[in-house]
Amino acid sequence: MQQKSFLVLCLLLAGITGFSQNKISGIITHVKRQPLNGAHIHIADKSTATNPAGRFEIKNIPSGKTRLIVSYIGYRTIDTLLTITDDISVSFTMKPDISALKEVVISKAAQPQSTKNSEKVNQNYIQESYAGSFAKSLEKLPGVNAMEIGAGTSKPIIRGLGFNRIAVTENGIKQEGQQWGADHGLEIDAFNAENVEIVKGVGAIEYGSDAMGGVISINNEAVPSPNSFSGQALAIAKSVNNTIGTSVGIQYRKDHFFYKLKGTVLDFGDYKVPTDEILYLNTHIPVYNQTLKNTAGRETDFFGQVGYIDKKFKSTLSISNVYFKSGFFPGAHGIPSIAAVQDDGDDRNIGLPYQRVNHFKIINNNQWSFQNSQLNASVSFQNNHRQEWSKFHTHYSNQQPPEVNPDLELDFNLSTLDAQLKYKYNWSVAHQTTVGIQNQYQSNTIDGYSFLLPKFTRNAIGAYAIHDYTVSQKLKLNAGIRFDRAQIAIDKFFDQTLYDYLTGNGQSPAVANFYAERSRDIDKNFSSFNASVGMGYKMNDSWNLTATIGSNFRFPTAIELSANGIHHGAFRHEMGDATLDPEKGISFDTKLSYTKNNFKAAFSPYAYYFSNYIFLKPSGQFSILPHGGQIYQYSQSEALLSGFEVSLEKRFLDRITAEVVLEYLYNRQVTSDSSKDYPLPFTPPANGYWEIGYNFKSSKIFTNAVVSVNGRTALEQDRIAQNELITPGYSIFGGAVKSDIKLGSFLANVQLSVNNAFNTKYFNHNSYYRALEIPEMGRNIQLLIRIPFGKASHE
Repeated sequence: MQQKSFLVLCLLLAGITGFSQNKISGIITHVKRQPLNGAHIHIADKSTATNPAGRFEIKNIPSGKTRLIVSYIGYRTIDTLLTITDDISVSFTMKPDISALKEVVISKAAQPQSTKNSEKVNQNYIQESYAGSFAKSLEKLPGVNAMEIGAGTSKPIIRGLGFNRIAVTENGIKQEGQQWGADHGLEIDAFNAENVEIVKGVGAIEYGSDAMGGVISINNEAVPSPNSFSGQALAIAKSVNNTIGTSVGIQYRKDHFFYKLKGTVLDFGDYKVPTDEILYLNTHIPVYNQTLKNTAGRETDFFGQVGYIDKKFKSTLSISNVYFKSGFFPGAHGIPSIAAVQDDGDDRNIGLPYQRVNHFKIINNNQWSFQNSQLNASVSFQNNHRQEWSKFHTHYSNQQPPEVNPDLELDFNLSTLDAQLKYKYNWSVAHQTTVGIQNQYQSNTIDGYSFLLPKFTRNAIGAYAIHDYTVSQKLKLNAGIRFDRAQIAIDKFFDQTLYDYLTGNGQSPAVANFYAERSRDIDKNFSSFNASVGMGYKMNDSWNLTATIGSNFRFPTAIELSANGIHHGAFRHEMGDATLDPEKGISFDTKLSYTKNNFKAAFSPYAYYFSNYIFLKPSGQFSILPHGGQIYQYSQSEALLSGFEVSLEKRFLDRITAEVVLEYLYNRQVTSDSSKDYPLPFTPPANGYWEIGYNFKSSKIFTNAVVSVNGRTALEQDRIAQNELITPGYSIFGGAVKSDIKLGSFLANVQLSVNNAFNTKYFNHNSYYRALEIPEMGRNIQLLIRIPFGKASHE
């Protein structure tokens, strides 16, 4: 059935597409053909200024006629009309005399292309696609998946690579938390993301370790227009877990100074699943009322930013805090217990066991613009504090509860200092060089009556250089090199309680010492040199090609080097290996795109080769720890990853919009014994998403009204890693209706959507709960109301 659904989905590729916002970019020069730095560009209610290369870019421009104004002190103003049907590139020369106002019709001007394979979305997209968490809200994009961890937490996966192989940055600073854990989410406020770029392929040159699979770059530094005040109030409600929430933001700018304030509060109950029981450690656990007990939670987020801007200097200071607390389903935590899942009559309480995470971040970014160059300096501090609370229980008869916080099972407190310096020089309109240096220091402390991750410190420094060469209006080349060095010091942790327990049960001192030494003193240094080259080529007004090839790397984490104990969140005994080397690989990525009139298509094949991919391998040796099961050892192997993505978008008759996205991924280990060339873990199956919408004619009250239907199909995933389960294929369907509503001076945007409309029982192969036979959430009806106020505009 799933194969037939997938085939039907493929057949839709011939002529289906969706609507996206337009972008205007270009270059401003003076009569001597030299770039003008600081020229002001005004389009509708948006504005910006050219950079030292004379270039500018303004996004989210609606189709149709729009007025463009270019002004610069000492030059005559350019005032013209553009008819926008797609992304365009323009160039203007500032002259002493003014031209008459005229209409310019441009569909897709020839322009140098970026060498990156990337997807860009704005705040409206994130909000309209909101699915409970930031990573889950990006799943409609080609190549992007999410590993779900309950109803409000998830972590991103790009082309099957996640955890510490994906770099997530906010305002240029890499988000640092407990990314290694399958049960640890990404602490990002989805409603605070103003602009997001997903870079696929080679990302290690500018971002360093953890960017092997790609980069998700969040930018919250859009500058409000002078003398403006605006904001937005948002309310959200969801049926699947009775979510209620709100997010409010304001921004103000007088002249040079500006500020932004944003806050989000979400409260949700236990979430519903279309099943009556699950299987945990060979025990059938009932799910009463098809609701997972103790999965309720709450989230409270804050973001504040103050800034200063003039023609030569820009500075921002951003402070954010994300707090999240949610329960763990007691039927899938610790020793199986049917009594623990009995309905308590309260679907909003958070009892033991639960997790509590707080992520605090402060970032200062500074930018100086000179005649032909630009200097950026950034410094940041962030603290990720994660706790797991569970009623004190012990697997050892001699272990006593701690006197303080006896129910605190695990406590990780990671502090990160980051400093960056980047200098960009424009040799000419055609040549631009960027050099940078980055330094990061981390310190992690631990607490709790269980042990998983040791205390450690880490210091890393990296330097890079990137050169961009615009050969012509159609061809752009890019090359980069990078060198990194990191030092990690891991503290020894000896579990005397465990040692006494094992020797008291007849184990030899040598065996007891092996298991009780949960972490050894480790002091290691790593280094890596990497390079990449890229090309962007515009064949004609319709066809574009980008291609990148380069090396990448990732330094081993503390958990991979030194773990030795039961990871209850992953349901197994994990053991590190202090001899692990840095992961290294080569990536090739290309994207061929076609755009004409109201049709867009893109085909993006890729291939990654890793010389020493780090993964958890079943050792075949069973742990002597109580309820330890088989030991999973961190190991290394050659690995191959390849696949492709296809996306199609089309508009019919100016009323019907449609979109299809397909993706296929193949990977495996590469060993001397081909019978052991297992697939890599958390590999998304071949899957596709489609959506068809109808745009209604506007009225006095309702404008931009759209009704849509959508569906997602995934094939069976039977190419599985050694410790995974085969995941059946599925097809689910949904829909939405949204519109702007105007009553006098009051304006609001309302969206009502439904996901998994037929309450289908299906499994996400990448879900944290997949191993427990817990299906994805059931039918969900979501209401989103956005009310803007003031006059919003950004430079």
